[in-house]
Amino acid sequence: SLLFNIDQKATIVAKDQTDALLKVFVKVFDESRGYFGSQGHVARFERDLDNRGQYEQFKAAYTQIAGRDWAYGREEGVLEEANVAKAYAMVTGNSDGAPTNILTKYRNEYSVSIEDFAGEVKAWVDKQEEGFRLNFFVDEVGQFIGSNTHLMLNLQTIAESLNTKCQGRAWVFVTSQEDMDKVVGDRTKQQGNDFSKIQARFRARVKLTSADVEEVIRKRLL
Repeated sequence: SLLFNIDQKATIVAKDQTDALLKVFVKVFDESRGYFGSQGHVARFERDLDNRGQYEQFKAAYTQIAGRDWAYGREEGVLEEANVAKAYAMVTGNSDGAPTNILTKYRNEYSVSIEDFAGEVKAWVDKQEEGFRLNFFVDEVGQFIGSNTHLMLNLQTIAESLNTKCQGRAWVFVTSQEDMDKVVGDRTKQQGNDFSKIQARFRARVKLTSADVEEVIRKRLL
């Protein structure tokens, strides 16, 4: 299970971006697999190496060439292009034809979509033991969404796509400190209609008052 506060994880994402929620989900999922979630194109590069069974070899080769761990080198991205290219060539055995700016190529071609994300989650879940289920617990989602119905629609599409692709093996749980209707504030009539339609897709709702939370902590955790 992946539990995260969406505001904390969205430090590099602007809320007015149509794919703001998706980028946070992708970042968290990448980080859970040991990839560099803060830079999506670097994480994609690492994932591709991993799928080829070359990721561990690449990290070892990079450390040998650069003299430091890949966990630090990847934070500098483009500045490490030369060392990345050398390590990549060493691992693939293609020193003549290996690109010298592979991270730049990944950055220029990088894009995310809900369908691709759901497919990637499915591919990863399929590799786990039978009966495995991946749960995304998203804290403070009400505050993050606010009155933005596009973000709410984005959340709905992510949940539905994960359910469809993964056949019930990936779930999305969201929390909000207040009643969702209070959090989103005043809305136009059209926004209200859109929001009601979206909320109807999330039928399982659990409302906890401050007293309920205290009881859960005392009886279940202490």
